[in-house]
Amino acid sequence: MKTWKTKAIYNYYEDASQIKNLLLENDDSGLLEVKIRRCGPGGNMFKIKTYYPEPAKKEIKNEKETNAEAKNARNNKRAR
Repeated sequence: MKTWKTKAIYNYYEDASQIKNLLLENDDSGLLEVKIRRCGPGGNMFKIKTYYPEPAKKEIKNEKETNAEAKNARNNKRAR
């Protein structure tokens, strides 16, 4: 699930579009995603939302899983 952050809100789409293009041009990694959404009363304003993926977190293995994997590895060595 992506967590988008609101960057700014503008009254005109053209202003929001210029900022969106500027953000994308200045992103060296190519991972930044930017979108424009309507907001405000009657949808007459425009919100810039950004998403930048965070580095993947390492999964912490359950102690039982680790012990079972070690036992399976020992059994596989004996079978050879």
